[in-house]
Amino acid sequence: MGQVQSAFDPDKGSRTPDSYVVPPFPSLYNPSIVSTRQQRGYFLPDATSIWKFTFYWTLILMSATFEACAALAVFAQLLSRSAARRRDAAANAGRRSKFRLRRRSPLYFLLLIPIAMGAIATFVSLVSGTVVGFALAAVYNAGGFAMSTWVPFMWGMIQVVVLIIASYSSLTRVL
Repeated sequence: MGQVQSAFDPDKGSRTPDSYVVPPFPSLYNPSIVSTRQQRGYFLPDATSIWKFTFYWTLILMSATFEACAALAVFAQLLSRSAARRRDAAANAGRRSKFRLRRRSPLYFLLLIPIAMGAIATFVSLVSGTVVGFALAAVYNAGGFAMSTWVPFMWGMIQVVVLIIASYSSLTRVL
């Protein structure tokens, strides 16, 4: 019987050429039909670079999505504060006695929203990017294939879309 080896085993015979250099991080190329047929582009044959590229793209795309949601939340809170201030001023305009205005939380609490969302995005992308990166590395190395640098980017996008879909409870019940 054959022996099972890990894709991350350094003692395993590597299929990478001796002159291979891992491409710099984004390394996205134009995947035209001509470049695909001639195998021109950037490829990742080793498991470590597959994991790194998947993790980096997941981190970038999830952080961008989470921070966009945080910016929307801060904007909504600022609009709510200004509308409440105008409403209180209009209610107190015709009165002679001074009413005590409601005390609002300070604005620096709004800075906690992007910081918290950034920390959550980092943790979620660390876990999901590592799991997906290891799975991709194991599958591609088991088949003896070199992965295009577009594959980790697409898997990062898939993870973000799955997270967005999972955030809607009624949609997940249907699926």
